[in-house]
Amino acid sequence: MLNELYSLSAALKNKGISTREWHREYKPLPKVTAKAPCIRIWLARDGSVRGIESISAELAQLLRKYGNNQGTFPAFNIVPLYRITEKEQLSELEQIEKGSIPPDLDKIKSWCVNDNWKESIVKKVDRSLHNISQTLSDLIGNQEQPERTLVSELIRLADGFTNEPNRSFKSALEKCVFAKLQKQEDIGILLAMLFHKGNPQKNHNADTGVSISVVLDLFEWQQYGYPVTSQHATEWINDRLLESSLLTISKQSEVVGIDAFGLPFVNPNEPMPSVKLNGFDVILRSMFSGQPCQYRYEQIDDASYPIALENRSFAKKSLEWVAGLEREGITWRKIDKNEIIFVYPSKLSETSPRFASIFGTSQAESSAQSEARFENNAKDFIRTLKGLPTKEKSDFIQIFTIRKLDKARSKVIFTRNCSPDQLIQAAEEWMAGCRNAPETDLGERKSPFPLQVAKIVNNVWKQNGELAQGKTAVERMKYYQGMELLLDLMQESMIGNYLHIVLTHSSGLVSYVGNWVHGGSKCKDKTEERALDKLKNETVFLLSVLGLLLYKRGARKENYMESMAYLVGQLLKISDELHTLYCNVVRGDVPPQLVGSALFATAGETPYQAMAQLSLRMNPYITWAKQYRFKDKTKNEGTRIAGWLLRLYEDVANKLYPAMGDVTRFNDFDKAQLFIGYLASFPKRESSVTASADDNVNDNSIGGVKHEH
Repeated sequence: MLNELYSLSAALKNKGISTREWHREYKPLPKVTAKAPCIRIWLARDGSVRGIESISAELAQLLRKYGNNQGTFPAFNIVPLYRITEKEQLSELEQIEKGSIPPDLDKIKSWCVNDNWKESIVKKVDRSLHNISQTLSDLIGNQEQPERTLVSELIRLADGFTNEPNRSFKSALEKCVFAKLQKQEDIGILLAMLFHKGNPQKNHNADTGVSISVVLDLFEWQQYGYPVTSQHATEWINDRLLESSLLTISKQSEVVGIDAFGLPFVNPNEPMPSVKLNGFDVILRSMFSGQPCQYRYEQIDDASYPIALENRSFAKKSLEWVAGLEREGITWRKIDKNEIIFVYPSKLSETSPRFASIFGTSQAESSAQSEARFENNAKDFIRTLKGLPTKEKSDFIQIFTIRKLDKARSKVIFTRNCSPDQLIQAAEEWMAGCRNAPETDLGERKSPFPLQVAKIVNNVWKQNGELAQGKTAVERMKYYQGMELLLDLMQESMIGNYLHIVLTHSSGLVSYVGNWVHGGSKCKDKTEERALDKLKNETVFLLSVLGLLLYKRGARKENYMESMAYLVGQLLKISDELHTLYCNVVRGDVPPQLVGSALFATAGETPYQAMAQLSLRMNPYITWAKQYRFKDKTKNEGTRIAGWLLRLYEDVANKLYPAMGDVTRFNDFDKAQLFIGYLASFPKRESSVTASADDNVNDNSIGGVKHEH
């Protein structure tokens, strides 16, 4: 990851983009949502809590807190003050929260019996108010500046709270909560801070409720120009922390060598910095000295790959820049909750193409069909990239993914770089490959994104069209391997391997959807209709992947549509539709499984045996169709369909006979062609369902040539 970020830091420098560095222990506040607010607590000079209010998500994004897992300041987490478990109290509390009844202050006070601040919570709050705040005070120095006086005054007030009942932070907070409740202000927030709706079946120590994020501020802040909860004060504290760190390291350390990128290396004796990404934290490089393998070469921890402080800072700032929320879809894309892909050019431009958009879409984009198309994103990307001025065109494009392995570890799973022309060509060939399958009756063809391919390959389908999802998802193909497929990095043996997997997993889906569509089945209700549309969409993507894998191995639809396997698939489809027509006309209903669908699995393994069985089973339907087609076609469209299907049957049978070879079993590439042939639309002919009145009249030989069976 350091190598990838080093090249990005060079691109940022060349473009003159400055990024802010944040101290390693000065961390963002938790994300603010409607269910997880951040509460600002105003402290007055007399030591009281003067106000409580919820801050906006925009303001919370600008704020930070100093500390570690043992405590933080000026923001930290608390839990509700009291716990209630009685049904009557819980029911009345919910009515008050909904506004159905006004709050009864005396009754609410009578519920404040079961203290929810257990010993561990009290200790953590005390560390935040006293220990962490004093450490912060020491680090920011003694400058005579308004900001220093502001923060010092807040630290003094926080340190003034004790564990005595009337001087504790909890009692001051509770007093303010009741004062505001009396005025009926912010009732929802106040009750959430006051009560945890507990579970009487659980032990209280294990049931203290969800943490509440709070941040302290000085009530009389106006004379200092800014409150503590402001961007200005936050950045000022950060600058002082960075200055303190550099001063400490320069005093305690000396140059001991050269780092991995050629700068003088001073060992800071601390872990590499971490960066908070969208969903998880990443430590840029973490080596654990407890691993015995490191001692073999006597290169422990950072000594195995020394990075100077300046380069550590550049790497951290570069990752924070490239992962900025405003650059989602441009330089990064979230693959799943534990993995992110980053894409950036060696030269940054004013109009940056949406590099990450051709690899996948976000959930918001996936909900909009116009945006969730690879073709649209790729064409827009190619047009923008080709339109860049010559001086802004990049030498290479860096691509890498970071995956969270567990709570403490993350890893670069995939890293590649390619030229812009290579990426453009890869995108164009991807579109061509996904179109390497003929049209179907399932809907418009769609090209999956590279990051979607793994899910399509891994999905296991039952014979009834349902996903066979177990407790652990199948991961035969990794997300990043879709990018390998895009960039032509995958070996032919791996392409064959994934083709085998997708055929094995999707046989049930193809058979089920084909049987449903060929049989003209009607949905019972909207729910079943939506379920069928979803299956059709899954099948469209599946056929695109099959076409793509065949394309990567050199099989083009112009050629394989004349192959034995494809023609067998078409013959099974014609058999299904002819069987359906017979059942509708003669029997009045269609059976659950049609002739072609019943032989689909057999055809994939032993095609000659399947063709022999098909000949026997189709004989009565073909004989019937030969007679039925001569009825009055002007009044009965079914007769025209019968003639059309017989003509198709004859055409495919005549093509199939010379295509049949000595191979008695289909390989995976044959099976892929069989799958596509079974679902592909019939060839378009002028004399299809709308055949003229003179077509095949009094010609009982059509459909009866020697290759028909």
